Parts: sequence; C-alpha cells; structure tokens
Amino acid sequence: MWFSNLICYRFKQDVSYTQEDFDKALEQDLFRPCTGQELATFGWTKAFGKHGDTLSHFSQKSILVCAKREEKVLPASVINELVAEKIDLIEAEENRPVKKKEKDELKENILHTLLPQAFKKSSLQFAFIDQENGWVVVNSGSFNKAEELLALLRKSLGTLPVVPAFANYDLDVFLTDWLTNFSTPEGFAIGSDAELEEADDSGAQVKLKGHDLSCDEVKSHLESGKRVTKLALDWQERLKFMLQNDGSIKRLSYSETLKEENADIPKEDMALKLDADFILASEEIKQLLEELTAGLGDVEDLEKSVNTIVPTCIDI
Repeated sequence: MWFSNLICYRFKQDVSYTQEDFDKALEQDLFRPCTGQELATFGWTKAFGKHGDTLSHFSQKSILVCAKREEKVLPASVINELVAEKIDLIEAEENRPVKKKEKDELKENILHTLLPQAFKKSSLQFAFIDQENGWVVVNSGSFNKAEELLALLRKSLGTLPVVPAFANYDLDVFLTDWLTNFSTPEGFAIGSDAELEEADDSGAQVKLKGHDLSCDEVKSHLESGKRVTKLALDWQERLKFMLQNDGSIKRLSYSETLKEENADIPKEDMALKLDADFILASEEIKQLLEELTAGLGDVEDLEKSVNTIVPTCIDI
C-alpha cells in the first residue's frame, strides 16, 4: 500500500460513496483473463488481493481500488522472423516479390495463429479516492496508465467529474523560483536532485544527481536562463519525492520512522497490516498534497500567462 509514484486529480464537486453501492458498480467491470484472440484485458480485482474479500477497501474516508491488466506477450523479433521466413518461402517457390499488402496479411495471420499459445503477463495498478478533500491519486508514473484506470472507474461509476490536480499551475515557474532563491513553502526542503532545461527550442538538459543544488554551478545554469523541470523535495523529513513540471510526483519514499509505525503488527494478520499501511500512507499523501497546493497558492488567483492552457474536464 506504499504508493511510489503519484498522478493526482481533484473532484469538481463533493462526492460520497457507500461501499455496497461502490462495489456493485465495480462488479460490472471485473477482471477476467485473456481468451482466444484477445491481446489484453483490464478490470477490477480485490483491493487486498487474497487477503481481502471486497473489490474496494473503505478506510478513513478513503477508498482503495485495484485494477488488473493481463496481456499476451508476443515478441516483435519472433513475429518478424516468422514473417521473413514466410516471405522467403513464397518468393522462392513462386519466383515473385511479396508486396506490402501481402506482407501485412502474412503478419496478421501469424499473429492470429500464435495468440492462443502466447505467454501472459499481468500487472496491478492501485488508486485511492479521498472523499473528504476530493483527491483521486493513482499509483503510476505514466499519465496514460493513470487515464486508463480513470476511464475504467468512470465506466463503472457512470461519471467521474475530475480534472488533473496541477494542470493550471505553471510548475516550471515555481520550481525555478524555489531553486533560484533556494527557498520553498513551509514544511518543504530542497533535496539533491534536479533537472534543468534550456528555455529555447534546443531542449538541452542538465541532470543533477546527489548534487549540492545551492552551489555556484547550479546558480550559473539558472542565471543563463535554464528552467527547472524536476526538483527533489523533502516534506517534514517524512516523505521525499521528485516533483515534475507536468504535475507528477515520482520516486516517493517514506522515512524509516514512518514505516516503522506499523512494524508491531504481525504479518500473520496481513489484512490488518495492509489496512494500517494504507491508512498511514494515504493520510501522509493527502496531507502532503494539501500543503503542496497551499504552498502553490489558490489557482484562481494566479495570473494566467498567454500560453496557459486550461484543461478540459475529463468528466463524460
């Protein structure tokens, strides 16, 4: 239950769900294994896996959900090799070149033949809904995968009126200002990793890892006009993370003191331990996000630049 990458959204209105109704909605889109010619399937599975009985887990006004993806593995190199062998055979036997349309048909037929015997791999993706403060937090480093989970949740619930949490903030400006002045909102401290990028079209980057970000070298890069696109931050000496200018939070790690708070729960009672870990992690994340947005300021009061694009709500 220790989320490591965060992509965050906010509800446009207050929400309130009951577990009975929520689970009933999720049951419409249960996970099922791939069959026949299916390349992949995606659906809901139990939030606590074999240690739980329900699709969702309600705790401390938060709801944990888990989506499972299964996909068939067909290495491109294997497909291409079989297609090449088939093409060589046709050209040798019929003494003619194989054209593109026929090559595509050969590839499709080979895929069709191999799919039922292909290996399968599966992955889990977690997210939680904060009913009190209106957050939806997906444990993912990819916006595409996060949107895939939201699309499934929207399909199950019928509606999901959320917007990307940081889309209206020009985070480049904040990150660059914080590093330039070596000053952050209260409760936050600058870490030792950052990425800077030229403001022009060249896209030249400077990657700093394990670096003293207050040194003259970094100041020189900033004075030359480079903008900060990623910055490592420490919150309350409890959470460390990399805040990126696209609004994603990567490499989230928890202090040993925090993780040890539930160390006395025996592993034999795994359901209790998972619940305690979820409460601990989600409450920390919620507080982090509240303080981060407070440090950024009220988005409605921010001066919008000419190039700022207000995102379209993804409610359908």
